[in-house]
Parts: sequence; structure tokens; C-alpha cells
Amino acid sequence: MISARPCCAKRARKASCSVHLLHRDATRLEDIPSNHFDWYIATFLFCVMSDALQPLALAELARVLKPAGRFKLIEMRFSEQPRLRWRQKLFAPFVEAVYGARFDRRTLEHLEDQPQLRVTRTSFLKADTYLLIEGLKRGEAPDLPG
Repeated sequence: MISARPCCAKRARKASCSVHLLHRDATRLEDIPSNHFDWYIATFLFCVMSDALQPLALAELARVLKPAGRFKLIEMRFSEQPRLRWRQKLFAPFVEAVYGARFDRRTLEHLEDQPQLRVTRTSFLKADTYLLIEGLKRGEAPDLPG
């Protein structure tokens, strides 16, 4: 697991599988071998990442995922509901100043530009603002022994 959040260490100790925490720049994962991870999960990472950096981070995501490896990304978006969107626009400067997050990132568009990645499903977790993006790395899964 790659995380910049200290609270993840506590969760990792409680996991039922082996979890190793690493602090890394998502756009530069050079020390992680290609085709290394079965899963890549990012919560609100890409909504704090500029549109210029997103393609770099998504290319690294594709590189470190194993063939047929899966990813889940959670993003914040502007609502299509006028009242909620108005509220988001009101708080957007605060959210960007404090968290570095924006509601207008183009993560789905950038994913479509990554030939190794395929989005398999999108769904909203809260209203139409928290978007769950699920997908996989194109390619055959390796045969498992036994």
C-alpha cells in the first residue's frame, strides 16, 4: 500500500493479509517493479492532483498493476443538481485552499487516454458527487500454480 496518511498504518496492522506501507509520489513509482500489484486503490488522490499530473500518475498506475489487475478510484465531482452544485461552488475555494482538491478534474477523460487501462464501472457513493471508478489493466492474468 502506498499512502501519505499516518492513519493507514493502524488499518494495515488490522488487515487479514500482508500490507506494506510506502510513502511515494504517485507520478514517480520507479522503485516499484512493473506488474507488481494486484490492486491499486486511491481515495480522493486524483481530485487533488492537477490535470497536468494525472496522466503521469495514471501511466504509473498502469505500469505497476499486474495484467488483469484491478483499480478503484474515488473522486469528488461537481453535482448536476443545481442547489448542491451552488453549494459546492460556494465552498470550492475553501476546499482547494485547505485540501488542494477540486471538483472539476478530468480523471475519467485521462483514464480513457490510457490504452492499458479499461474502466469497467462507475457509480456514485454519495449523491452525484463522490464517484467510484472501477477498472482493470488490459491483459491476461497469469496462471496461478496448483
